[in-house]
Amino acid sequence: MSSSDNRTPSQPAPAAAPAVTPAASPAAPALVACQGIEGAYSHLAARSLFPDSSLLYFRNFRAVARAVSQGMCRYGVLPIENNTYGSVREVYRVIGEENVCIVRSTTLRISHRLLALPGASLSGITTIYSHEQALGQCADFLHSLGDKVRVVPCLNTAVAARTVAQGGDPHAAAISSPECAALYDLRTLKKDIADTTHNYTRFICIAAAPEVLPGASRLSIVLSVQHRPGALAAVLQEFAKAGIDMLKIESAPVPGRDFEFRFYIDLAATVSDPAVTAILQRLEAECPEYRYLGSYTEEKVPEAAPSPSPILQNML
Repeated sequence: MSSSDNRTPSQPAPAAAPAVTPAASPAAPALVACQGIEGAYSHLAARSLFPDSSLLYFRNFRAVARAVSQGMCRYGVLPIENNTYGSVREVYRVIGEENVCIVRSTTLRISHRLLALPGASLSGITTIYSHEQALGQCADFLHSLGDKVRVVPCLNTAVAARTVAQGGDPHAAAISSPECAALYDLRTLKKDIADTTHNYTRFICIAAAPEVLPGASRLSIVLSVQHRPGALAAVLQEFAKAGIDMLKIESAPVPGRDFEFRFYIDLAATVSDPAVTAILQRLEAECPEYRYLGSYTEEKVPEAAPSPSPILQNML
């Protein structure tokens, strides 16, 4: 599918049953928000989705969402789950609490490397920096290094690489992307250090309003249910009776409410199906909390270095 930053969507229909948006006239390249700095996996995902757009970097996921909801950026790119380490729960909280919609999704192969200063050796490393997701994805490798190595979580993998590059410590290393080695003049001590070579992260592209393009086959909603036996099962039965495949369900606590949860549900469904829109309308009417998050296509991109891109200053 061609990049949606080259299409201007029409005004979306009501939240429970939006209309499919046809391709429209070309627009100027969008300004895209992502978390971290150049070389982070979010940067690579954003570049694959928006090769001609400028990127604006933010310190955390919520700042990315707010840049989109407040109109500073047209789109934002966020990591939402990894196939080996699970969900990025903070992103689920953010999209549940901020006024944003999901308009695209892509899956990126993640290739972790251990990077250090020129002249450093693997046997001499005593401190390793990285994002908590990357640390979890490389748990077996870290365990193999023994107790001599201290692990330090960072905002993201590229910040970890920059920390090592600027720190000047030959005993420090970062778990980062191959691109970070070139960006921050680091050397690879060990390649492919994740617990599995089949390591993929799914990223979502968010916007301030729904943009449903032709061919969208994945649909996301967030809702809460009444505190009574079988309430959630009744919701799921709606999808089962209609023959709709549920791709994922994720629960997250509601801040300020003791042991109350929101449920994020991904479906293999299209809003052009009248049966689907009828179910969404019932859920909107019956659930204490309901929000349509978006209909979109799951895209896959090969592992590759990003092309040169216009980079704006970090919003740190």
